[in-house]
Amino acid sequence: MRRYAGEADRYLYWLFVFAGGFVVGIFAMNLAKDFFLSDGGILNINALNRIKYLEVDGAALLRYVLGEKAKIFFLLVILSTTFAGIASSYGFVLWQGVLTGMFITAATIRYGMKGILLMIAGMFPQQLLLVPAWVMLLNWCCQLCCHFYYPHKDCEPEYSNRKRYAVRKGVTFLWITGVVIIGSILECYVNPILITEVLKIF
Repeated sequence: MRRYAGEADRYLYWLFVFAGGFVVGIFAMNLAKDFFLSDGGILNINALNRIKYLEVDGAALLRYVLGEKAKIFFLLVILSTTFAGIASSYGFVLWQGVLTGMFITAATIRYGMKGILLMIAGMFPQQLLLVPAWVMLLNWCCQLCCHFYYPHKDCEPEYSNRKRYAVRKGVTFLWITGVVIIGSILECYVNPILITEVLKIF
């Protein structure tokens, strides 16, 4: 019971942090819209037109996407082995909230409802897998950090020996990695089709 209560609290805190970052992103975009929304700024029409007629090399895009995700993925894992592991997870959630707020606001200011539709199309179907995977990874990192540095906050079940604990953590890590890879494949091979269809209305 202790485990599930602790995880539920953590998820709720992350939701609040994400919402706070989202609001900050909205304000930041509105305050600096002259800078971010210039002719060559975020989501400008010339960039969208290039995407509209771009033939996507799925394999090359997948290598790039996996490479970028791997950098963040392993940075969070490395930080989870330090005393800053929990703080880094909250920082990641906050940053994602800020970015989401900024991009949705930019799309809305530039294109109104069409911009919102573009943002929605940009999230599917990959985010149906990637969001749970990132949440699982952050929880995995927080549990590992608690195990090493904050045992009084540890929300994991007790294990009789280190080997069983390591096996469980390893299996969970491989599961998360697999979900991220599948989500990235959808992002590179399916999502560009949706984006191209939506851009036809621009």
